[in-house]
Amino acid sequence: MIGSELGYFGNIWVRQNNIEKAGESFPGHKHKFDHVTLLVKGSIEVEVEGHSPKRFNAPTFVIIRKDYKHKVTSLTDDVLYYCVFALRNLDGDPIEDLINEKVDPMSASPVFDTEDTSTQRPAVFPAAA
Repeated sequence: MIGSELGYFGNIWVRQNNIEKAGESFPGHKHKFDHVTLLVKGSIEVEVEGHSPKRFNAPTFVIIRKDYKHKVTSLTDDVLYYCVFALRNLDGDPIEDLINEKVDPMSASPVFDTEDTSTQRPAVFPAAA
C-alpha cells in the first residue's frame, strides 16, 4: 500500500510518502520546480528520464530537478520519505503567507471536523509585521 499526507506553512509544502512493500512505486511524473526528497526510512531507487536509475539509503536526501520525469520505487518494506518544495503560482513565483490552521497550535481558529473535509481549507493571512 502506498500512502501520503500533505501539509504546508509559509510557502513550504511537505508531502509525507509511505510505501509498505518493496517493489511498489509512485508513478512517474514531473514538476515545474526543483524539490528535495528527504528519505527517512528504507531504501529507494529513483529513475529520472535520460539518466540511469540511482539507489539511495536512509537517512539522506535526493534532489529532483524541474522538468524531468521521475519515479520512486521502494527497495525495502516500510519506506518513509518527504517531498519538500516551495509553493508556487502559475507563473512560477513563490506563494507566501499560507497557514494551515489545522496544524498550527497558535491559531485562534476552531478545530476542524475530521469527518467533514469541506472545512479543511487553508487560510490566507497578511504577513506578520
